[in-house]
Amino acid sequence: MSADLCWQIIRDNHAHLLKKRNVKKPFSTNKPGKNLVKTTIKAGPRRALNSIRRFIKFNHYRKDLKKAALRRASAILRSQRAQPFKKARRRTHKVAKKTTE
Repeated sequence: MSADLCWQIIRDNHAHLLKKRNVKKPFSTNKPGKNLVKTTIKAGPRRALNSIRRFIKFNHYRKDLKKAALRRASAILRSQRAQPFKKARRRTHKVAKKTTE
């Protein structure tokens, strides 16, 4: 490429000219931290997993992460499930006597 052609391509955005005009170009327009979308799924666990499956499929999200996302969501749902109440076992009178003797 000739020097004249290069200069015509970059002349308006040349670093020294931008500094002279006090123009700051953004370093990056991509802001992945602000690009995060949070969605609360209030339906039951089966519907939640199905909605995650549909989201990945129809938004053409990364298919290789589908299984990992479903596993993570099911682990979260499992942790939110109420634990069954277990009765405390009482020792019988015979067992208590044997341990004291």
